[in-house]
Amino acid sequence: MSDALFACLYRRRADGEAAAPDALAGLAQEFSPRFEQHGGDLVVVDASGLRRLIGAPRRIGEALQRAAAQREVRAHVALAGAWTAALVIARAQAGLTIVPPGGEAAALAPLPVGMLARVGSELLPLGAGRTPDRVSAAAVVETFKAWGVATLGAVAALPPADLSARLGRPGLAWQAIARGADARPLIPSLEAERFESALELEWPIDGREPLSFVLTRLLEPLSTRLERRDRSAAVLHVLLRLVTRDTVMRSLSLPAPIRDVRTLRTLALLNLDAHPLAAAVDRVQVIVDPAPARVVQHTFFARPHPTPEQVSTLLARLHALMGADRVGAAATVDSYRPGAFAMKPFEPEETGGAGEGVPLPPLRSVPPLVAALRRCRQPVPARVVLAAGRPVHLAADRGGFSGGAVRRCAGPWRTSGEWWAEGWNRDEWDVALDDGGVYRIFRDNANGRWFIDAIVD
Repeated sequence: MSDALFACLYRRRADGEAAAPDALAGLAQEFSPRFEQHGGDLVVVDASGLRRLIGAPRRIGEALQRAAAQREVRAHVALAGAWTAALVIARAQAGLTIVPPGGEAAALAPLPVGMLARVGSELLPLGAGRTPDRVSAAAVVETFKAWGVATLGAVAALPPADLSARLGRPGLAWQAIARGADARPLIPSLEAERFESALELEWPIDGREPLSFVLTRLLEPLSTRLERRDRSAAVLHVLLRLVTRDTVMRSLSLPAPIRDVRTLRTLALLNLDAHPLAAAVDRVQVIVDPAPARVVQHTFFARPHPTPEQVSTLLARLHALMGADRVGAAATVDSYRPGAFAMKPFEPEETGGAGEGVPLPPLRSVPPLVAALRRCRQPVPARVVLAAGRPVHLAADRGGFSGGAVRRCAGPWRTSGEWWAEGWNRDEWDVALDDGGVYRIFRDNANGRWFIDAIVD
């Protein structure tokens, strides 16, 4: 028989009484560091280790009641061997309720089926069902009532196969709640920890090498703390106080959570290289905005990808070389302007292979490629001779672009738009020259100038 013991405290507020989320959390911390909080009025405490300190489950429950009364908190207290059962009973019954070992299903059986709608929001979003919310919980309760099921005991007695056939996997999750079974272990709530470190320098420093040494000294303990909490850096803030008493702050948004010291130091130094400081530094502070650490399952069926550390370092070097506004990923925009696009931050997406449960795409025949356009991001000025309104000769001064008589042409296709801003109005042609070159050209109707827009391959 398991020695697990969980205590649930439910604070029942009077009409108009405001929530006090810190009240129950502080109460739970007095008894155990392992507790899970659900909103401001519900907390589940792992009381397994309190038997040696306090005694039997009833004495533990009475101690919890006395502590709640001292804080002027009116709380329902329930103790059971499964935290799911303790939560449901605390929501349903006032006072102190002790469930004997193995008696969770029997204690839940007489409760009305409407309890599922009250506890579904606390249990199912983190449990096996994951999709039901309060609305679907109410709908499921109505379904059970339509079947003549009035208590949790009746829900627990339903045939699982038939229940799954009618309600799917969420139906089994509802039945697990009715039986008092835990769909997942208790997940302790952790205090929000601030990851930061600072160093007052005896002498001001000015230069890359001494600053690199100081950053390494600050980042190494932060990386260790992040690893112990299974966190990584999502945003790195570096605050530098200059000898002029000015403070310079550099914030680096990382494309993926990272806690490698060398990578974080390199990113900070590259940012400082791109934006040099105006004076020496006498204080350095590093602050990390944490994020859950990445868990990557490699597979034999996908190509290897560069690590987040490599991607972050490459992006930082490109930012320093080209400028932050010139590096990123191209994104489409809602516009008919030819070649219009926007730049967004480069954030690689995790892709899985067949080994990760992602099926491989089916093989299919690909039609042969007829032609492709290699667009000139900056249209090339050209000189065009017209005859009867159609191009008959093309010439360009830029190297790599041929010129000559137009053997065949198609067009024009007129496009225009965005008259309220920097609009465009142009006529496009596809021309084939006598030397074999094929281009897409256009005439800017605003000034009458001709340009080569793309090469047809």
